[in-house]
Amino acid sequence: MRIYRILVLSLIPQWFLLQWARQSPEKVDLFYAMGIYKFLSPFTMTLSSWIPFSVGDLLYIIVVLYLLWKLISLRFPIRWSSTLKVLGLMALFIFIFHVQWGYNYHKTPIAVTLNIKTDYSTSDLVGYTHKLIEETNTLHSNLSESDSTALVVPYSKDEIFDIAVHTIRKTHPYPVASIKGSLLSFPLSYMGYGGYLNPFTLEAQVNTLQPKVRLLTTSVHEIAHQLGYAAEEEANYIAIQAALQSEYPYMQYAGHFLALQYCLSEVRKRDAKQYKAMVATLQQGVMDQFQEIAAFWASYQNPFEPLFKKSYDSYLKANNQTAGIKSYNLVVGLLLNETPNK
Repeated sequence: MRIYRILVLSLIPQWFLLQWARQSPEKVDLFYAMGIYKFLSPFTMTLSSWIPFSVGDLLYIIVVLYLLWKLISLRFPIRWSSTLKVLGLMALFIFIFHVQWGYNYHKTPIAVTLNIKTDYSTSDLVGYTHKLIEETNTLHSNLSESDSTALVVPYSKDEIFDIAVHTIRKTHPYPVASIKGSLLSFPLSYMGYGGYLNPFTLEAQVNTLQPKVRLLTTSVHEIAHQLGYAAEEEANYIAIQAALQSEYPYMQYAGHFLALQYCLSEVRKRDAKQYKAMVATLQQGVMDQFQEIAAFWASYQNPFEPLFKKSYDSYLKANNQTAGIKSYNLVVGLLLNETPNK
């Protein structure tokens, strides 16, 4: 039992180290992002990248089944030794989470490192969104057989993953390709998630049931998390910028489409009349694309989805993302103000 006592006691220095990280982003950049994580992450990804299925998903399944079995066989009163084991294992998982990936939440924000202002006027938002609409309509016309139907992505899941890897490597060094279709795609759909990064195996897990136009950008988004961009708006920014510069036209369309979705959402919040006018300028095929994605998620709606979203919102806020689940939309400020789009 000594090892479990040591693990529980380790929560104290872990707590102090986490407070230090929150107060010292520049030190996290130097010692963790450019030190520990830079050298540890390729090694971790290599361990599982050659395995064709998701090791991280399998580990989660085993842990959940084990916990259910322990819960069913639970006897009262609960012994102190059992409680100590649970607390010790929790301390170990928390330690692995932060060392493997979690300290990336406390790096200097990308808006600071790239000197990008994140506030913007409504007129700037409207102008940028008009530009996106024009480019998205053009790409759709060039790729689709008809302007009046949703674009059909002619790639398999594995081809999309390869395209995502090539796309990110054009703008960012990506040492080891470890992107996989999630074994949990079905439950992820009911939870409302397009994918996630497993912080223990560093596998980029993608929900392969979602429409392929979204599968393209979700794949790059999860790779961005592997590269150490933990904040959701930053992963979105890296994914969209990489997609816009991709040599693959379908990825370019997917990037424009995702950026347009976020920008239209912000326009709608600020000026409903302007939003309606903008939507009217979209080609019918692009509108059908939005409807296709909305219909997919609607087909998996269930009473528990808000609970999953609330849980993830709490997780993000606990990990230095004060906007919680709304942080995804903060990508608009980054896209709107970064130099190449001026």
